[in-house]
Amino acid sequence: MTVRPVSLANSPAGFHDRHKILEKLCTTLIKCKPRAQVDKVQKLAVELESRVARRSNSSQSYRFNMSILLRDVMKFRGDLSKIVIAGKPLVGTSNQSKREHAHLNLSKNEVMEKLKTLILDKRALKANGFAIAEEDQEAAIETEEKSLEYVLCSRCSTKFRREDVMEKTLCKYHPSKKIYNRETKIHEYPCCGENTTSTSILRLGCQQFHFHVFRDETIENLRSNWKFIHTSDAKGDVNVLALDCEMAFTSLGYEMVRLTIVDFFTVKTVFDEFVKPLGKIVDLNSKFSGVHAKDMENALTFEAVMEKILTPHLINGNSILIGHGLENDLNVMRIVHDKVIDTAVMHSKGKFKMSLKNLSFELLSRKIQSGEHDSSEDAIASMDIVKAKIGMSLTQVDWN
Repeated sequence: MTVRPVSLANSPAGFHDRHKILEKLCTTLIKCKPRAQVDKVQKLAVELESRVARRSNSSQSYRFNMSILLRDVMKFRGDLSKIVIAGKPLVGTSNQSKREHAHLNLSKNEVMEKLKTLILDKRALKANGFAIAEEDQEAAIETEEKSLEYVLCSRCSTKFRREDVMEKTLCKYHPSKKIYNRETKIHEYPCCGENTTSTSILRLGCQQFHFHVFRDETIENLRSNWKFIHTSDAKGDVNVLALDCEMAFTSLGYEMVRLTIVDFFTVKTVFDEFVKPLGKIVDLNSKFSGVHAKDMENALTFEAVMEKILTPHLINGNSILIGHGLENDLNVMRIVHDKVIDTAVMHSKGKFKMSLKNLSFELLSRKIQSGEHDSSEDAIASMDIVKAKIGMSLTQVDWN
């Protein structure tokens, strides 16, 4: 294709990169507009690419914005009026779309009614691993403790005695999950490029740690070191809260080390604290949790955190709680709650659940978790996915 990107005084990327992406955009537009004249499609592609380039202030943002454009051109089958880049419509909106946008501001009552339709029922809660009720607690704990005398390392899959978790050893592992390459038909590790058929010693792991770690996420075992609290009888404000926990590996398994709670209607962070886990810290998993040793110096105890959040003005029986994979968060918090909206379940396809990172990109055109995780960012992302689901503005904070 004989297309060239428009020369800009402050180009966010080099000519070669822009030209390559522009050609890809041309190909995509032609697929969506097969009856259009090729030269007109090429002119349109040049114009659209230049608009995106002008809105991008770096090579990274340019590539990100163009990836959104390429995705949405296919998603909306060439309907450019539906595409938003860098927070602004790609092309001028019609009067109809302006009217539709005006309807995005809903009343609080309308929002609450829509949210109630998304709450998981008891069967869905149980199917997705949420704590429901403490049935025969002592017998369940005894049975589970026997079966978990040995546990598997969450990183290298080595079987070891649970009581030896604080014993130093050598754990070789890959920090990234293996993915299936459809072209080569083998599993590969994105972290280092190794694959499962390799004979290299790196196949066993490109990183190492001096302890094995494990996840003790069964409800029975969680009950064995802290009692679950039922919120159903706790009176308080009718509110909607999005929450997310950051986790770390401890002598008791996988525990909460940071908790963030954001109010759905005001978009204000109402709680954000580092949490001292019940067990001894084995690895803060800082690369993913974003929590470091210095953050734990003034961390609140688990008990203190529970006292602060289980109140009439925060989490109570009338609260609607929003999150992604929220069973993990509520279970480590030892909370039994029946008004839950889970974005992982909401957008699941059978047993397959999309990651929050992919959902955020797909539904919000927002890139998250590009580095260390941030529980505040994740809580807001899950909250905004719900807002998009019910058709309300992501920026509405006025409810008068």
